[in-house]
Amino acid sequence: MQTHVARASGIKRKSGNLLLALGLAFASAPTFAQQDPGAAILPPRANSGNQAPAPQQAPAQQAPTQQAPVQQAPVQRAPAQQAPAQQAPAQQTSGALAQVQKTQINDQVAYERLLNNSGVTLQWLWSAKRGKMNAIDDNDVVRLEGTQANHEGTLKVKGEVVSIGRDSFVLRGTILILDAPDKGRRCERTGDYEFKATGKRKYWRLQQMEACGGLTDYVDIYY
Repeated sequence: MQTHVARASGIKRKSGNLLLALGLAFASAPTFAQQDPGAAILPPRANSGNQAPAPQQAPAQQAPTQQAPVQQAPVQRAPAQQAPAQQAPAQQTSGALAQVQKTQINDQVAYERLLNNSGVTLQWLWSAKRGKMNAIDDNDVVRLEGTQANHEGTLKVKGEVVSIGRDSFVLRGTILILDAPDKGRRCERTGDYEFKATGKRKYWRLQQMEACGGLTDYVDIYY
């Protein structure tokens, strides 16, 4: 009987100790409940919302685009106007010649010599007689027309006298040479031509001697 009572008392004592332990455990439970037990155990997740946002990179500043300088078109200068070259009257070779309105007589003796000339020659016509040169004063205009010709060739002179001086005169007209010094040659010049007497010579010689093929033509009008 005593044995059973002793056992019963021991069981009651153990039960009381167990209940005390459980009470103490429940009393401390709220403290642990406030903490996240998994926070100290589990590693942070890769995509966890608790991670700090990544720092934003400042936008790269682009260097300002350099515009190529505008090329200005070079200023065009107006070409310098050159004064037209003055051509000697004798260089006219084409077109109608202006008619002489009145022959300018600067020397009366020379004027009379020209009207009374003794003929015309071309040096290529060696064996030909001196050709006849007709000179007339037609209403204040002195006109000349003459020819020299033979089997060696032909010379023809025709025109109006622009002016007459002491030693020279200017003829406006045409001088034609045919077949001299070579057969088939034709040298025709038209314009204003000067005939001049030099020294003691008794003739006026054409001053524009070279006109065709580089040959020199001596056209002389005698007085």
